[in-house]
Amino acid sequence: MPHRPNRRARRAWLPCLLLLACTATLAQEITVTAAQQKALGVTIVVPEPQAKREILGLAAEVMVPNSQLHVVSTPLAGLVDTVLVAVNETVKRGQLLARMQSSALAEAQRAYLQATTQRELARANLDRDQKLAAEGLIAESRLLSTKASHVEAAALLAERRHALKLAGMSDKAIAATQSGSTISSTVSIVAPVDGVVIAQMAQAGQRLEAYTPIYKVAQLDPLWLEVQVPLARAAGVREGAPVRVPSVEAAGRIISVGHSVTPSSQTVMLRALISTNASRLRPGQYVEAAVSVADGAVHQWRVPNAALLRLEGKVLVLARTTKGFRAVPVTPIQEGPTTSVVTGDLDGVTGIALGGISSLKAQFIGIGR
Repeated sequence: MPHRPNRRARRAWLPCLLLLACTATLAQEITVTAAQQKALGVTIVVPEPQAKREILGLAAEVMVPNSQLHVVSTPLAGLVDTVLVAVNETVKRGQLLARMQSSALAEAQRAYLQATTQRELARANLDRDQKLAAEGLIAESRLLSTKASHVEAAALLAERRHALKLAGMSDKAIAATQSGSTISSTVSIVAPVDGVVIAQMAQAGQRLEAYTPIYKVAQLDPLWLEVQVPLARAAGVREGAPVRVPSVEAAGRIISVGHSVTPSSQTVMLRALISTNASRLRPGQYVEAAVSVADGAVHQWRVPNAALLRLEGKVLVLARTTKGFRAVPVTPIQEGPTTSVVTGDLDGVTGIALGGISSLKAQFIGIGR
């Protein structure tokens, strides 16, 4: 049976413990002989360095990258006639999404035809005045005025054409309008890119103003992951560091590290680009992420939970020295049922106290005050 100190032996050590407690506030180290360790039931374990340095269990939100999110809006005021696609449907670039009826489109086509006529008239006037000027029959000022009128007419036509393009008309439809064969009030809403419809903001029969959003179309691969990491654990996180979402085996890399801290949570925001298995994630989803730390920046160790000493809001381990023990602050980053992964200055530590923690705690009461 293991040796257990009797009550008389414990009382014999008590004055020593009280004396040591008074000196702990100065040195953060106490002297404990091998005999005292045995009497107090102190055992020693060696911290296990972690080969892969990661910050685990970080809260993260899946986001669509800004460059991959497109809002499809109405180019003109009008009435939504037909809605052809719904949320979660995959669409191709140029695919028809919806139709609407707009009197403003007919007015824009009329203005375009008028500008076409004015440009043709200005072109004819310029040709005539150039011939007359060559024969010396008109003043040069008149020719300059005719040229200016032609430039203005051409600019107005280009403006009217651009307005029809913004209204969703194709070059073929504009050419048909220019020939005078047709004028239509139907506005076609098409997909700007290949992607997935993630939101629908309008219904058939709804009257909308110009530039009212109808759909949101997103490209869902790759995706962003916005990770919140506590400020105390952010040391060593660098752009390019690997990131993974263990639950779905998704992975990527950090593309930016926040330069400010969220006041309410004291966290730093990291943005990662997830390029591996991004299809297993959904925008708006909350997940737990693991972020790798730069080599040598933060050392991680696995220690038994029973070796952790909590004192005045701090977490410590008692590292063995040649004379006894010293208190080393650590930060738990992953807590398990029996062991935890911590960061701290444990390089060169040959062992930490495991048993007898409650007996040694009194000797460190003054540490950290």
